[in-house]
Amino acid sequence: MLKMEPLNSTHPSTAAPSSHLVSHVPGSESGNGNEYFYVLVVMSFYGIFLIGIMLGYMKSKRREKKSRRAEGLVLIC
Repeated sequence: MLKMEPLNSTHPSTAAPSSHLVSHVPGSESGNGNEYFYVLVVMSFYGIFLIGIMLGYMKSKRREKKSRRAEGLVLIC
């Protein structure tokens, strides 16, 4: 019966050639965490944009309600 030998993570495996894989070497990135900061900034702008739209919508609904109430009072008088 065939027995699998344990995979040693320090040596490349002969079963799966890694010629098409890109190795990841820590410290070789040029970003140094700037990618996370960029995502944070973009998401913040997106959130501020959505909050502005929500506040504008709520303000227009409040105005609409006040104008309906004023029209109702004019019609009653």
